[in-house]
Amino acid sequence: MTQSAARDILALDPGEPALEARVSALLAGDPEFGQRLIATVGLPGLGRRSGIEADDLLSLFGLRLLQQVSAGLLLEDAGADATGVGILAAVAAHGVAGRIGLVRGEEAFLAAWLNVTPAWRQAPPSWGPGADLLAALDRHANLGTEAPISGARADLVAQTVRLGELLASLASPYSEASVMEAVQRAARLGLAPGELAAACIDITRNAAEWGRHFGRTIAGDIKLGIEAPDASPAMRFAAELAVVYRYLLQNAAIDAVTGLPNARYFRTRLESEWAAARRRGGALSIIAIDHVGDSGPIARALREAARMQDVVCRTAETQFMLICIDTHAEYAEKAAARLSKSVAQDGARVSLGVATLDSMISSVDDLIERAQSASRQALVAGEGVRVWAGP
Repeated sequence: MTQSAARDILALDPGEPALEARVSALLAGDPEFGQRLIATVGLPGLGRRSGIEADDLLSLFGLRLLQQVSAGLLLEDAGADATGVGILAAVAAHGVAGRIGLVRGEEAFLAAWLNVTPAWRQAPPSWGPGADLLAALDRHANLGTEAPISGARADLVAQTVRLGELLASLASPYSEASVMEAVQRAARLGLAPGELAAACIDITRNAAEWGRHFGRTIAGDIKLGIEAPDASPAMRFAAELAVVYRYLLQNAAIDAVTGLPNARYFRTRLESEWAAARRRGGALSIIAIDHVGDSGPIARALREAARMQDVVCRTAETQFMLICIDTHAEYAEKAAARLSKSVAQDGARVSLGVATLDSMISSVDDLIERAQSASRQALVAGEGVRVWAGP
């Protein structure tokens, strides 16, 4: 791989003008790197989308993800993860994320993959792990009172990463990790021992696919030794704890009708992304979607059409909200147009309002009100999408 191409991607500023053209030029200048990047983001844990073209990468995945994948490829080429433990931990973390319904599980994948080297902690704020996640990773390094049960996203991602790292260790012939610790960590995420064992089968298969991608063997045979997970009192107790924790976590953050994050999660996540964008001078947009009709099909259409960096939430009976991370106004408008077209194909009636963080917005409430106001204006005008442009 051409090292300069990956480094040029890492050097990009999310706020620079004509970013899409800049990314396209870099990939066109090094087709080999572009194809490798496309192949990597199509692997388990990072999208699983087919028919991707180089020009689609930024709009589908966002700059932050592309930069982190580029960093991972650089580390791979430098031999920083010679044993494949980082990739296996990443695959395991993503497998766990899928089992517990963690939205945007690729964040856990990338955190586990890059956490194999301490240098990642010094990454630029625009694409690095973020202070919240770093603090959470440290909190959950060990089980105990310093690793509290929490439904906050940073804590869920960190717990998933730490469990992924532990499972990767269990694949080593010289592992010093404890199966019971893995079972306990899984229970804290609402994952019963039997479900953890089932996840390990998928992890092994996906690790083999990553190994083929990099042309080497990644040993993914995770030795849990709990083929009969209900056979011992300890495993039965862990299964019961997992049920309790799952109930508590889901009812705190999940909409029961659609399975999407609910209004409470939306507010907490938006406040977190707001603070991060303010801190690093990044971009942030939201899309309000008001609809008439059954929420279920609309939720499915939104999930399928949303970009990798979008967080889709159901915030009211007839309203969804999307958090568009690292997204300027023009890209948010394009995303909204695609969502509107996708939902309309199912015959649903929707109106979408787009709002983007700027110097005139003083609070999260202001940003939300702008998006909702634009959606109402679109509905009155009979438009599909409207970008907020004042009262």
